[in-house]
Amino acid sequence: MVNNNVNRNDVVTTIDYEQPIDISAVIEAVREHRDLLITLDALSAFDILKHFSPMPGVKDSITLGRTALGKTAHKYTGKFTGVVSNGKIVPRTLKVYPFVMEMEDEPERYRRTYIADVAGGLDPNRHPFEIWLNNYGVKSAMAELHDVLLIAKFDPDTELTDLATSFDGLLTILDAEKTAGNFSTALGNLIETGTLTRANIGTKLKEMWRKMPQTFRRQKSKMFISVDLGDMYDDWLDDQGTLVTGSGAEVAEEQYLRGTNKKVELVRLTGMPEGSQLVILTLQDNIKWGFDKTSDYQVLKPFASGNPYLYTAAGKAVIGFQLVSLDKSIIAINDATIIPSEDDDDDDDQQEQQEQVATPTFSPAAWGEGATQDVTIATETDGASIYYTTDGSTPTSESTAYSEAITLSETTTIKAIAVKEGMTASEVATKTYTKA
Repeated sequence: MVNNNVNRNDVVTTIDYEQPIDISAVIEAVREHRDLLITLDALSAFDILKHFSPMPGVKDSITLGRTALGKTAHKYTGKFTGVVSNGKIVPRTLKVYPFVMEMEDEPERYRRTYIADVAGGLDPNRHPFEIWLNNYGVKSAMAELHDVLLIAKFDPDTELTDLATSFDGLLTILDAEKTAGNFSTALGNLIETGTLTRANIGTKLKEMWRKMPQTFRRQKSKMFISVDLGDMYDDWLDDQGTLVTGSGAEVAEEQYLRGTNKKVELVRLTGMPEGSQLVILTLQDNIKWGFDKTSDYQVLKPFASGNPYLYTAAGKAVIGFQLVSLDKSIIAINDATIIPSEDDDDDDDQQEQQEQVATPTFSPAAWGEGATQDVTIATETDGASIYYTTDGSTPTSESTAYSEAITLSETTTIKAIAVKEGMTASEVATKTYTKA
C-alpha cells in the first residue's frame, strides 16, 4: 500500500492512492459542510449582475412600474375646472425563467494533482477536497451563465437545451424594445453618437449625458459600455494629457465619466458582444434582475447516481431581466447596433482594412529659405476632416480644424489627425519644421 503525506497549513493528511475514493463519503462530506459552499469570487456571472438592481423572491413574474408625471398646473381663469392628470403608472413585467446546473465527475481524476493542492488536503475541518469539487461545478456553471447573460434569447422549443435559449438577456430586451419603436430620437431616449473613436469617445459620451434632462443629471447614474470601449476611453484620457491630482481633480482610469462631477459611473461590462459600440445610460435602479434565492446560484446538491466512481450533483435557479422605465428621464441608449448579427460580423471582416482614415501628410518636407514657412496638410481619405495642434499636445476632434495652409514663423512641431464619420480616426502624424 502506498501512502503519501501531504502537509497543508501545518496539517498532515495521509492520502492512500491505492484505495478508490468512497463516493458515498464524498456526498456525505458535501452535505455536512454545505456552509463552506460559498464561492462568490468564482461566480463570474456576478461580475455583471452586481451592477444591476437585484429583486429576490421572484418565482415566476412580478410587475414593475414607475409613475409618469402628469399635468396638474394650468392658467387660472377665475374658477377651478377640475381637469387634472396626476400621471399614471406604466407597468412592465419582469419574468424569470428556470435553468439547471448539473455536474458528473470522477474524483479519481484528481488523485495525484488537485487533491494534494487543495488547502487542508482531505481534512474535513479545513477545506475538504469534496467541497472544492462541488465548488468547481458551481464556478463552471457561473462562467457559462456569464457568457450568455446579456445576449441570451428565450426559445420555448424544449428540444433546444442550450443555456443561451433559456431566458431573455438584457440586450435582447433592449433590442426588442428598439425594434418595437420604444427607443427613438423622437422619444428622446435614443441619442445619436455615431461611430465612437479614440479621438472622439470622451466628447461623445459627455455630450450624451448632457442631452439628458436636468432631473436625470442631478442624480447618480451608470453608463454601461463594453470593455473595448472602456479601453478606448482610457486611451482618449491619455491623449488629453495628465491632470494634476488633488482638489477633487479627475485622473485617467477613474471609474467616472470626466466632466460629470462623478455623477456618472463608467461601467465596463464584460459579456458584451465583440466590437460592441452600444452605450446604455440609466439611473442606478432602473435595470432589475430577478431571482428566487441567492443560494440557488451557490450550491449544487449531491445525489447518488448508482455509479460508485462518479460524483453527481445538480441545482436549479431562475433568472430574468427588465427595465423599470423606458422614459427619456430615466434611460437613453446610443444609435449603435445592440446585438450584431452574423452578417454584421461578415461585413466587418470584409471592411476591416478600410475602416481607418489615412494618416495625414505634410508638405513641404522641410523649412525653406524664407523667414516664414507655409505648411499644408492632406489625407488620402475623401471627405475626412483634419485637426491639428502646434503646442505639442495630441490632437483630437476638438482641436483646431485645418482649412488652409498654416504659416510658421519659428521652429514648430505640428501634430495632426484625420477623422470621418463611420471610420476609425487616423494615426497621429507628427512633423517638426526647424527654422533655418
